[in-house]
Amino acid sequence: MIKRIVVSEKDKVSLERLRKFRDISVNNQPDNYKNRVVLKPWGYEYLIFENEYVAVWFLHIKHGHSTSMHCHPQKKTSLILLSGKAICNTFGHRNYLESIDAVVLEKAVFHSTKALSSSGIDVVEVETPPDKTDLVRLNDEYGRVLFGYEGMSEMHTDGLERFKHFSFETPMNSKNHTYTSSGYSISIVVVSGESKSEICKIQNNALYSLFKGQIYNSVGDIVLDVGDTEYGQTLKAKGVLGIPDTTIFLKVVNDKENPFSGAGL
Repeated sequence: MIKRIVVSEKDKVSLERLRKFRDISVNNQPDNYKNRVVLKPWGYEYLIFENEYVAVWFLHIKHGHSTSMHCHPQKKTSLILLSGKAICNTFGHRNYLESIDAVVLEKAVFHSTKALSSSGIDVVEVETPPDKTDLVRLNDEYGRVLFGYEGMSEMHTDGLERFKHFSFETPMNSKNHTYTSSGYSISIVVVSGESKSEICKIQNNALYSLFKGQIYNSVGDIVLDVGDTEYGQTLKAKGVLGIPDTTIFLKVVNDKENPFSGAGL
């Protein structure tokens, strides 16, 4: 299941009321977020991939905890649940998620994600464009409403293995980089040049999020744009797929449900 949430009038009114509080307390930020784990009251997160179009974060949210009700005024956001069960609340929507469901949020949509599973949840967050300080909190269980994104004191650079830290660099043409955990695998895939025909090998049950380029159908309509997320079977149902140029995307597979996940793109 993929839910797509458009910005509502309540989102717009709430954001406008909060704008005067923005930047009232801006924490110091590093030059980049690579090889850092950001501790949160609900768990932790870290950057796993970034280019000029997207920043991709891995989140672990502890059981019973939730992120603040917040929005990103300038960023589209895809939230992909990798493991466990969760609820992502927006104004007027209670979105129950299981692996590998996703929620795609337009700019300025307020949302909060809560872990329902006893072992917590793992989530991938795709933000378009990259800007970690593009954050406005409406309410928060941990007292952070008038504060910006976590500062340097909450960012750890040592002992990252405690958090199962991993990250991806942009692969060379037609090469994949894959991270595998209990129940799921995540790959960064590049398709370009002579490998363009490989886009037709998209797996039905895999989930794809685009990091660069576009995927279009046989009549030239865009079926997946940067920052969007969709299942392979839905993309294939929209017609013969092609790409105009070098394309980079994330592929997520639920290995428990798909033991033959290695086949295909």
